[in-house]
Amino acid sequence: MSGRRFYTLRPMASIVGPKVTYGSAYYSVLTREFPSDSFVLTQLKPPTPTIDAPDRDIVALERWDNSNLSAMCCIRASMSNVLQTQHEEHQTARQIMDNLEEMFGEQTIQAKTDAIKGLMNCRQKVGTPIKEHMMKVMAYLSEAQTNGAEIDSAT
Repeated sequence: MSGRRFYTLRPMASIVGPKVTYGSAYYSVLTREFPSDSFVLTQLKPPTPTIDAPDRDIVALERWDNSNLSAMCCIRASMSNVLQTQHEEHQTARQIMDNLEEMFGEQTIQAKTDAIKGLMNCRQKVGTPIKEHMMKVMAYLSEAQTNGAEIDSAT
């Protein structure tokens, strides 16, 4: 199994940076690295407060704007230049996430399915060193996890 095959199986992972991929992976990184900023992926922007609005409304909007900017920077920093250019017009991190999911969601599901199928059908050939077989198994596991598969001891 060549490295090139896995490169073509990871359409999203090969375009987006190596540390962060898409969808739940972005969300995981944002919640781990920026726990106070990840709420912008699930909450709508607060309405613009009126002139006589209480300070807490103004502070809430400023916090949301700052957190949104941090999340967008984190996501864009992990993208290729091509994807950064395509997402310049998006105003929120949620818009970027939705667009990435729309662009790559179907390909990712297929890549994850192919990796799991390869893992399930992986058999050591007679005379093949165990190291080579284990490297193949580890590559399938890594590929499946990169594409969003939840792999644990119960799986």
